[in-house]
Amino acid sequence: MISFHCAWPIHCMALALTASLEAGSMQTASVQHVQPIAGERVPLEIDSDRLAIFIDGLSSGGAAAVLVSDIGLEESDMVQSSVPGWFYIDVSDSAFFTGRPVLECMDDLLRLDRFDMVSPVYLAGNLQLPWVPTRDVIIAIDPAMDHDEAAKQVGQHVPGVIVNPSLGGLPNTFVVQTPLASGADVLGLVNGISGIGPVVYAEPDAISIQRHYLVPNDPLFSQQWALSQSNGIDMDAPEAWDVTIGSDAVVVVVLDDGGQQGHPDLHQLPGETFSGSGSGSGNHATTCDGHGTCVASCVSSTINNATDVVGVAPGCYTRAGKIFNSIDFFGFCLGFLEFQDSWAVNGITWAEDIGARVTNSSWGGGSASASINAAFEATANAGVLHFAAAGNDGTSTIGWPANNPNVLAISAVASNGSLASFSTYGNGLFAAAPGASILVSDRTGGDGFGSGDTTTIDGTSFASPYAAGVAAMILSMDINLTPAEVRSIMETTSSDYGTSGYDTSFGWGMVNAFAAVEAVDAEEPCPADIDGNGTVGVDDLLALIANWGPCNGCAGDFDGSGAIGVDDLLLLIGSWGPCS
Repeated sequence: MISFHCAWPIHCMALALTASLEAGSMQTASVQHVQPIAGERVPLEIDSDRLAIFIDGLSSGGAAAVLVSDIGLEESDMVQSSVPGWFYIDVSDSAFFTGRPVLECMDDLLRLDRFDMVSPVYLAGNLQLPWVPTRDVIIAIDPAMDHDEAAKQVGQHVPGVIVNPSLGGLPNTFVVQTPLASGADVLGLVNGISGIGPVVYAEPDAISIQRHYLVPNDPLFSQQWALSQSNGIDMDAPEAWDVTIGSDAVVVVVLDDGGQQGHPDLHQLPGETFSGSGSGSGNHATTCDGHGTCVASCVSSTINNATDVVGVAPGCYTRAGKIFNSIDFFGFCLGFLEFQDSWAVNGITWAEDIGARVTNSSWGGGSASASINAAFEATANAGVLHFAAAGNDGTSTIGWPANNPNVLAISAVASNGSLASFSTYGNGLFAAAPGASILVSDRTGGDGFGSGDTTTIDGTSFASPYAAGVAAMILSMDINLTPAEVRSIMETTSSDYGTSGYDTSFGWGMVNAFAAVEAVDAEEPCPADIDGNGTVGVDDLLALIANWGPCNGCAGDFDGSGAIGVDDLLLLIGSWGPCS
């Protein structure tokens, strides 16, 4: 184990590192505890009750507890991270730590020579959530530079070994495993080089605790007011379904804690796991996971299958991008999640790689990340629309990642048309969507938030995917629309609430699925020409008959009803002959 701990001037660290490994300099008090984000240095608070320790290759909480038992800590004082080798320790009741600054205690732990790394638990973001630097550093070099030369620049700025030369496919973005044993020193390193010379940014591949934007309540609520209700405050989904139920050519990636693969009421394709847990197919992995299934339900719960609920874009597919693990963090399961920045970067760029046009992020409130921001920007420039929940703290300050300029922030509306009491709002808000008392599919059986297969839930977590689903419906009408065009359609077709025109509570208004799809100029000269040969004839008729009956998104369902029937047949016959 390396017990080196330092606070060297950053530009000479690479030269000084080798000579200093055995000296074990303990100078954490001199480190400036700020996080470099977008050219700014954001102050960080230190959790005075907790530290994080890393033991490479150790996966047993019991074994880790033995290493700290002689300093007054018990296994109950430890929480195992979902990031391999990491553990959080509660030092508030230990005589070893009582009355001393947490950084001094951290130095003492490093001197024990038992841990590969010890880090403060910083409190970051608008919700002051835990953020822990790891020994790995993400560094982005000027994208115009040759990749080999960029790699040389990495070696001149960061000591250690490059373990990923192309994080998420972002240009000249590297992950370096450093030999540093102190999270405070890693923070000092990235602050010293971020934005200097060819370094666009540098940051720890930090462990970040975020919050789900949800507030569960009555799981027996029996209607989906968000889609249609008598007072007209809804998204007009049934009216939209008369035009289209959505196309299975449009995919929405749900960046979350995974999704239940094989769920009986989700129209989904296999997902992908980036969090190092589970089967690798995007499935839920921890006992606290389940949020992603509820979020996906708002988009793609299946229509006309006589099962539970329906999503706003039921003909579109969702795919689960498992970028974090929901966790029990010192006794709190509901709402806390944990990831490393690199997991999220890989999930965001994967969405572009698989051809998804829309993503949803129903989480946030913790520390921002330059590399995740870069991934959002790169994929947005490539044509992916990103939606995110504005937050649930009821304030006028939208948290990250919803406040990212490449992400569309969504607030939550209650069934009476008012802004939900819990919803965050403020400058930069894009639009609103239903988010209070939302009935959704849950993990089946007793594994989810309720005891059955559905649950009723509150939160901008569910407003955001509803908005993402409306975007998917627009793209279903015309897959060639640009993100700017989809955004413009949503702006002009949302139902105006609050102050006339744009305001910071509802943005452009509450998204309206029917008005949105009606606004798309998607007339085809010959929609009944199934085989695309320029003529409606016998082959088209046979193709329609072959798919007769319930048929989600298949050729021949001209009216978008989810089934091929008499109306579709009459439309085909009425179009018989050469297309004009």
